[in-house]
Amino acid sequence: MLKKRWKLPAALAITLLTAACGLGDDDADQAIDSVRIANTVDVPAATKLVVAEQNSTQSLPWNLADAGKDAPYAVEFADFNGGAAVIEALRSGAADVGSIGEAPVPIAVDSEVTDLATIGLQANPGTSGGYYLVGRPDSGITSIEQLRGKRVAYPPGSGRHMITAALLKRHGLDLATDVQPVELAGTEVVPTFAAGAVDAAIVLGNQYYQLGEPPILGDGKGINTGIQTLIVRRDVLDDPAKAAAIGDYVGRAVAANNWKDSHADEWINAYYVEQQGITHDQGKKLYEEDGLTTYYPIDAESTALFQQVADGLFDSGVTKTHVDLKPYVDGRYNAIVTAQNEIDGVTPRPIES
Repeated sequence: MLKKRWKLPAALAITLLTAACGLGDDDADQAIDSVRIANTVDVPAATKLVVAEQNSTQSLPWNLADAGKDAPYAVEFADFNGGAAVIEALRSGAADVGSIGEAPVPIAVDSEVTDLATIGLQANPGTSGGYYLVGRPDSGITSIEQLRGKRVAYPPGSGRHMITAALLKRHGLDLATDVQPVELAGTEVVPTFAAGAVDAAIVLGNQYYQLGEPPILGDGKGINTGIQTLIVRRDVLDDPAKAAAIGDYVGRAVAANNWKDSHADEWINAYYVEQQGITHDQGKKLYEEDGLTTYYPIDAESTALFQQVADGLFDSGVTKTHVDLKPYVDGRYNAIVTAQNEIDGVTPRPIES
């Protein structure tokens, strides 16, 4: 794939992985199969979308499933370090669609960023989310209570920020006052922990294995909602060409996600083994624990689940205001989500209140 480097405001650098109308000729032979697309949308010629993602979680299933086949627009995927950086790219105009987790939108709104809209929503409440709060192996720390006064590393404005604050609160500790909070970029958490510069850190599942399975003090179960979102800057939806292309992209993203969840072994090998560098058995364990994150229509029930994230952020002190997410969700593409799930034989499980 063609790789480019862009310069962005606030010193953001992104790598573009170009996927114009699906896979290139060399990559097409490696695609396992092609998804069926329920809806196709008329999009003006020469329209292009830039999709901001993290850790190739959008582009990898898109390419493996050949979800971009015959798409009537060009797609470029840009990989970023964290949800806050994705939001920055959207707001600067460097990206049209962003893929992020559950916490960055309410955290951004709390910081008076009000020009975002969530137009796609995946969920799987009850899983750990692949988030683990781990202690340094030689520290003697075996419980969260022992973190009082200790250095705890996390990436601010992220789902890991939310999990860390909530875990500490469950055990009578405040992230801001009872421990020494160490805010790091997502890519800096693991090397800082490995170097022994902090006593504990919140890491992802693959990082847990890469670190040699340090002691787990807590995970995201009961806190994490499994929510992943597709977001846009609101005024992008005022452009008819972009709005049409984004709708088509949402349907194809649902198809790629459904393909991923029906090709577990292929996904585990491509993502966990080849990209993350852990074993198939380790990847399978993480995949089975994290479960399937199905796309849901954005309705009262899924919005209420999303609202639980905002409520939890406020309760744990991550946000200063109690954010209402209703103005920041947009269900205009619900029919596309529903139709794609139907053609793929996917029924999202009921969301329990």
